[in-house]
Amino acid sequence: MKLDPERQEIEYRCNICGSKNQLESGKFHRELALCQKCGSNARFRGIIHVLAGFLGLTDHGCLREWPRRTNIFGIGMSDWPGYATLLQEKFSYENTFYDRPPQLDIQNPTEAQLGKYDFVISSDVFEHVLPPLQQGFDNLLALLKPGGALVFSVPYTRSLETMEHYPGLHEYEILDFRGGKILVNRNEAGALEVYDNPVFHGGEGATLEMRLFCEADVLNRLARAGFTDILVHDQPHLPIGFYWPELISADPAVPLYAYIISARRPRGPAVRGMFR
Repeated sequence: MKLDPERQEIEYRCNICGSKNQLESGKFHRELALCQKCGSNARFRGIIHVLAGFLGLTDHGCLREWPRRTNIFGIGMSDWPGYATLLQEKFSYENTFYDRPPQLDIQNPTEAQLGKYDFVISSDVFEHVLPPLQQGFDNLLALLKPGGALVFSVPYTRSLETMEHYPGLHEYEILDFRGGKILVNRNEAGALEVYDNPVFHGGEGATLEMRLFCEADVLNRLARAGFTDILVHDQPHLPIGFYWPELISADPAVPLYAYIISARRPRGPAVRGMFR
């Protein structure tokens, strides 16, 4: 996403709460550019923008103003409460969690969850999903009705490959060691492996960062799962403040992009893993 460098101020209306905001273009960031009323960041506004397009609601104002349609079923994976609460008011939507009810383990969804949903939101979750990774992508498709929509995001680069932080992860524990944390893993061959300085997002345990994706791998895994109409939303939509430049990563030579990706389950019969 690139803006005209001469454009200094961006005025936008939050598409979640409807309030008006103004911000210098240089201060936009995926996790910042906060709405002064509801606190939404650019990523959250982008998620709702993409979802509105799928549901045909782009002309219905902000999420707070959307009509109530309880015949539409949706599920979120640890969604931000600011929009999750409103989605619960508008649709038959449930926000789920990995470690507490209402629960969704994307590697082991229940039979009742399969083929149930018109939309699934998975934002910044799959960098934490345990292997086998493709199984998780396959199960995203399996949650959806034919024609259902996926709104997806993870931090990713545009380098050559996804970087697995713990490629032999099998049986592991996170332990305290001299004031810090270490990850101890026994791989499938029975050998012990120790990793220093594991990375966590907003907590520990289930929030362990397992990998840094590359964009091509995400798109390929979605296609292998059977998704179609796969689209990277990397262009600004300034009226709602959906914009961010490249992000600085731990390695300045490898910027993060982390744009929102959408996809659809085919309307006809679909087989999980059909493109393997």
